[in-house]
Amino acid sequence: MSIIMNKELLIRVPMSLYQRAKLLCEGEYKSISALVRELLLERLDDSLTQSEKTSIKKSRRAFRAGKGTDWRSIRHG
Repeated sequence: MSIIMNKELLIRVPMSLYQRAKLLCEGEYKSISALVRELLLERLDDSLTQSEKTSIKKSRRAFRAGKGTDWRSIRHG
């Protein structure tokens, strides 16, 4: 199953909140958009089993360590 991201959510936030979010993203996410997507998915998808959640966390760590495929390169060729 492939996911097509074709909807855009534009929001305005205070500069102080933006700066804090940007600091939060530095070590773990490539952008604030990635952080927002991740937070939304976590809130919306509570149906995963513990083993599935563990597998996802392991894969995220591997990706951040440079062992993985960047979805942007897959999507845009």
